[in-house]
Order: sequence, then structure tokens, then C-alpha cells
Amino acid sequence: MKSWMVVVGIAVVAASGTSKAEGIGIRVGLESPLYTHVSQNGQSVSFSIGDTFQPAINALLEYYMNSFIALGVEFREGFLATGSGTLSGCVGNGCTYQRTGTFLGPNLTLDLGPLPLFARAALPFHLEPSPFHMDFRAAGGLKILIFYAEVLADFPLAGSGVSAFSSQQFGFGFGVWLKL
Repeated sequence: MKSWMVVVGIAVVAASGTSKAEGIGIRVGLESPLYTHVSQNGQSVSFSIGDTFQPAINALLEYYMNSFIALGVEFREGFLATGSGTLSGCVGNGCTYQRTGTFLGPNLTLDLGPLPLFARAALPFHLEPSPFHMDFRAAGGLKILIFYAEVLADFPLAGSGVSAFSSQQFGFGFGVWLKL
């Protein structure tokens, strides 16, 4: 299995180095977590979109090295959190629903055209509100004409008061994807 992964990795690098760049990609969309689980400081809390709606605007600017590999930057701004009351099982300050905040970081997209599928990975930095941390984001989905829909999974890697994979967040996003 490992040798197969090495062969695929070498093929991807070789293909990207020998083909002409395809240009720029821009994606703008709306996303929201569907389910969140947080385990921090001895407390474990879970909630879903039924408890709080936390929409975010997501924008990606990408450079296509060839027709299927793109490197870029992802910006995400969580601008709202609905839901009243406190989180079940939470003790202390910070037990109310809050917006997801501002994220910025590098992104890698594998556009599997001519199939209407894509996969991407990102390392977004959570800038505000506190705490500062770096996440791993895996996503994949469908693209039809200029529209896309994707499922998302976010996991913290490191940061202030955050341990690796101490929480999980799964969500859904959709929007417009333009290749220039």
C-alpha cells in the first residue's frame, strides 16, 4: 500500500511540473457546521445545527498548476450564531453559542474533472475570537457548471489551549466556483 502511495505521489508531482498552468480559480460560498463536538479542559460538549445555526462566508483564491491541482488561500468569516441558553454539559465562562470566527490559511484542491468531483485540504489559522489555533480541514464534493456543494470536516491541530483533534466539526457548504 505504501509503495502505491509513493507511485501516485511521484506521478502527481511529475504531472504538475510538466504541464502548463491552467490559471486562477475563485470560489465564494456559504457554509455552516452541522455537528460539533468539543473536548477541552476536562469538559465534553456536543451540539448540532438544530441547537445553533453558525453560517460563514467562505472564499478561496487558487492558482491551478495544471488542470487538476490547485494551490491557494482560504478565507472564512463566521458572522452569526443563533441559539439561546447555555451549552449542555458546560461549566464556567464561554458556555454560550458563538460564531465560528475568522480563519485564513493555505489550501490544496484536487479537481477531478471531467468527473464532477473534487477534494481539498486546508490548514486554516483561527484568528479570532480567542483562542488562536491551526486546524486541518478536509472537504470534498460535487461541481455542476459554476456551482459547487461540499461536505466539510475540521479538526484542530495545535494552538493556544487546544490539543490535536480535541474537537471535531462536520458541515456543509455551497457556492459559485469560477475558473479564469
